[in-house]
Amino acid sequence: MHERREIQSLEIHRRVAGLLISDPSRVLAKATANLNAWLKSRNASAYGSAHREWLSILQTLSAQEIASLIVSNDEQATRLRQSSPFVGILSPQEIWSIKRSHATA
Repeated sequence: MHERREIQSLEIHRRVAGLLISDPSRVLAKATANLNAWLKSRNASAYGSAHREWLSILQTLSAQEIASLIVSNDEQATRLRQSSPFVGILSPQEIWSIKRSHATA
């Protein structure tokens, strides 16, 4: 099951990466807003270090570099996808379509 979730997450992030290239302002603004809200919440300690790492990435890397990072198969990218700030970038229908298409992976 873990492998299937990682495959689904990678496909979601591939689509987000495409949007990062075509509409970086919208995608980065949403991701930054998500992170800021999460860091202000009472449950921030659970993922706080990952969220701070993401904020640093969003503030220092270009949209192209972030797009490359989120679709990488290396250990850092796999770890970062588990706390991805790109929630709300794709529609629920897009997410479910990806999950259905990889349900048997």
